[in-house]
Amino acid sequence: MDKQIRVAIVCTSLNQIGGKNVHFKNMYKNLNSEKISMTIILSSSIENEHKAYLLQEGVNEKDIVFISRLKKWLVLPFIIALVRIFKSRKIDIAHTFQIQSDILGIIAACIAGVDCVISQQESKAIEETLPPLKSLFYRLFNACIKNAFKKTVAVSQGLKRELIIEKFRPKEKIEVIPLGVTIPKEYRDCEFSFEGLIKMNPLIGTVARLNKEKGIDRFINAAPFILEKVPQARFLIVGKGDQKEYLQEQVKKLNLDAKVEFREFPWSEPIYKLLTTIDIFVMPSLREGCPTGLLEALASSRPVVASQIEGISDLIDDGKNGLMVDTKDPCLFAEKIIFLCDHPDTAIAMGKAGRRKILKDFTLEREMERFRKLYQDVLVSN
Repeated sequence: MDKQIRVAIVCTSLNQIGGKNVHFKNMYKNLNSEKISMTIILSSSIENEHKAYLLQEGVNEKDIVFISRLKKWLVLPFIIALVRIFKSRKIDIAHTFQIQSDILGIIAACIAGVDCVISQQESKAIEETLPPLKSLFYRLFNACIKNAFKKTVAVSQGLKRELIIEKFRPKEKIEVIPLGVTIPKEYRDCEFSFEGLIKMNPLIGTVARLNKEKGIDRFINAAPFILEKVPQARFLIVGKGDQKEYLQEQVKKLNLDAKVEFREFPWSEPIYKLLTTIDIFVMPSLREGCPTGLLEALASSRPVVASQIEGISDLIDDGKNGLMVDTKDPCLFAEKIIFLCDHPDTAIAMGKAGRRKILKDFTLEREMERFRKLYQDVLVSN
C-alpha cells in the first residue's frame, strides 16, 4: 500500500496522567511518518495537563484534538464533533481505546464513512466499579457493535481469554499486541547495581498510580512482616492518585513513617534512573492488562514480586524471572520478598532473566512493528 494511512486514536476516559499518555506519545513518535499520519483525539477532565505532556514529548499541536467533556456527556454533540474530525482529516482507521470510546467511535465512524475501526482493550473491558445501569448499557450496546470492529487488540493473552469468555468480541477478531517499553541506550548494555540486596538493607518499592486497583495498601500491610525478618529494609512508593492520603494514614497507623517514603515522579522524566535505586520491585495490583511499570522494572533487571493475576502472568514466569503470590495475604506477600532478601544471588539472577525476556519480546520497537502490520492488514482486507 503506497498511500499514507491516516489513523485517529480516540480515548474518551483519560482523566489522570498515566501509562496511556506514554502509550499515545510512543505511538505518535514511532508511527507518525510518511506512511502513517496520526491524530490523537481525547476527552479529559485535565485537558491542560495532557496537552502539556504531549507537546513536551514532541507531539505536533495540530495533531492533538480535545473534545469537551460536556459534549461527551451530551453524547450527540460529541459524535458530531468526532464525525467532523474524521471527515476533515480523511481518516482511514479509527483506533479506539476501551468501551466508551468504542461505542462513540464506532457510531461516528459509521456516519463519517470510516470503514476500519480497531478497538483496543488494555484492562477489563467493563470495570466492576461502574454503576449497574451503566454497565448494563455498555454490555447491551457492545452486543450490537462487537462484530463491526475489524480487529480488537488485547495487550495480554489473559485479557484475550477474558474477552472470549465474556463473549465481548469474536475470537477470530482478537489480536494480542503486548505493550513495549523504550530502553535508553545507556541502560541497554550497562551493569546494574544490587548493593542494597547484598548489604541486607534493601530498598523495596513500587511505581504506580495510587488508586484502589493498584493494591498499594497490600504492600503497606506486608511491610511490618518484612521488617520482622529484614529490619534494615526501607520502602518507597512512587506515584500520585486519589488514595495517596489514605495510604499515608495507613503508614502512620502502622508506625511506619520512618521506613516508608512517598515520592511523586514527573511522567516526562526517564524512569530507569529511579528504578535502578530500587532493589526489589513489587506490583500488588488487583488487576492489570500489560503493566508498563512492571515492564520497565524487568527491563532494569529488578527482582520482582507481583500479584498472581492475568496480565502479570504474561510477563512473569514464576520462580524464573520473578515471583508471583496472592498479595492480599500480607504474610505470604512478605514471605516472597523476604526470600529474595535472604537469597540475593537468586534475586539478581531472576532480575537478569526478566531483563532478557523484555529485550526479546516486549520492546517498543517490536510493539510498533506489530501495529504497522495491523494497520496495513486491516486496510488491505477491507
